[in-house]
Amino acid sequence: MAETGKNKNGSSGQSPMAAFPFMMPFNFEQLMELNRPALTAVAEINGKAYENITALNKTWVSFLNRRLKEDFAVPQQLAGCKTVQDMMGVYRGFFENAVADYQAEFEELSKLGRSMTEDTVSAVQGRIEDARNGVRR
Repeated sequence: MAETGKNKNGSSGQSPMAAFPFMMPFNFEQLMELNRPALTAVAEINGKAYENITALNKTWVSFLNRRLKEDFAVPQQLAGCKTVQDMMGVYRGFFENAVADYQAEFEELSKLGRSMTEDTVSAVQGRIEDARNGVRR
């Protein structure tokens, strides 16, 4: 009878888990230590993103509150108009202010967005340099 490499129970002698090396028992601490640089980098990036998103939202909400006050003042200003020219002056002033305000706000939001991108890129580059130099934080 030919030898099949199986023991008396009919198995090959290898652990059934040997066919699935990715399912082998592992030490959680070793896994965490292996991934610590990436987890630290992600935590730093998330912290910076949170700060930048908070600043962006604060700026936007402040702008909206200011604009709403100006928008709601228009009907009262129109009620005080005596002539069509007065009415046209209120509308002209309103639209000129609105356009200038929106333009300035979008510039500010662009700066904040650029800052957010630069902070993220800087954090990632710093972590890459740390990994190259073997620095651990």
